[in-house]
Amino acid sequence: MDLKASLIKNSKDIDKFLDINLPKPKGIHKKLLQAMRYSTIGAGKKIRGFLVFETGKMIFKTYKKKPTTFDIKEMLVAASAVEAIHSYSLIHDDLPAMDNSDLRRGKSSTHKKYDEATAILAGDALQSWAFELVSNPKNICNNKVRADMVFNLSRSIGFAGMAAGQQADINFQTKNFTSDDVYWIQEKKTGSLIECCVKLGCILSGSTEYQSEKLLNYSKNLGLAFQIADDLLDIEGDTSKLGKPVKQDFINNTPNFVNLLGVEKARKKAQIFSDKAIESIKNFGNNSKNLVLLAKYSVNREF
Repeated sequence: MDLKASLIKNSKDIDKFLDINLPKPKGIHKKLLQAMRYSTIGAGKKIRGFLVFETGKMIFKTYKKKPTTFDIKEMLVAASAVEAIHSYSLIHDDLPAMDNSDLRRGKSSTHKKYDEATAILAGDALQSWAFELVSNPKNICNNKVRADMVFNLSRSIGFAGMAAGQQADINFQTKNFTSDDVYWIQEKKTGSLIECCVKLGCILSGSTEYQSEKLLNYSKNLGLAFQIADDLLDIEGDTSKLGKPVKQDFINNTPNFVNLLGVEKARKKAQIFSDKAIESIKNFGNNSKNLVLLAKYSVNREF
């Protein structure tokens, strides 16, 4: 199965889980449930969930054993929780107080489809539901695994992670920024959740400290490569393909490597990060095939 087919299967598996487990819209709070489902099911490539799965499966292969049905179920829970978190972040990112974007994933952003208040609440509810998923003993049976997952997920999206990066991103739109500033912002805003996906895969598969270290280095470089590619698409991409407005980062003077270095130098930097990511996992051999392909895809994608 090639990378494209693997991504499609992963997306369908997560969508099926979300469809089954997210409440059906009914009751006097029906609008909230509609907005939660609208923002997650059938939306996006679900690359972060894919990272959870591929990390876990790669470690299992390294130990020359196949993940059990229960292992797959736990990875699916973690992948779906991460995608719920990611969707919450996009809902809030699109709000008028943030990026003020009317389009996301090829359709109206959540606050345009419904309203701002509902969008805020849908994002809040998706975040809390993600933690409900990974903290539920029926979903993740081992107490230590469950606690480690909750700790790493919460740390990756709070004041030490995604929220910090978003705040700095907003602050620096009215200031001059340096290369160090951009590194910090992008490692927090985008990289911290990508790193967490790999950590969750490692936790669920029982990786060694050495394996976790190599995979964490992979995820750090992948996150930077992926974000630069995203910023390049904002300059060079097509709204009809991307499913969101283009040239917004340039208009807003967003602190990123494209605005700092220019298109060509930023493209070279993205390739360097992708190569470093691949180098980090070379010792896993053919077991890392999909993670290698993902690193290559991250800088060559068109949407």
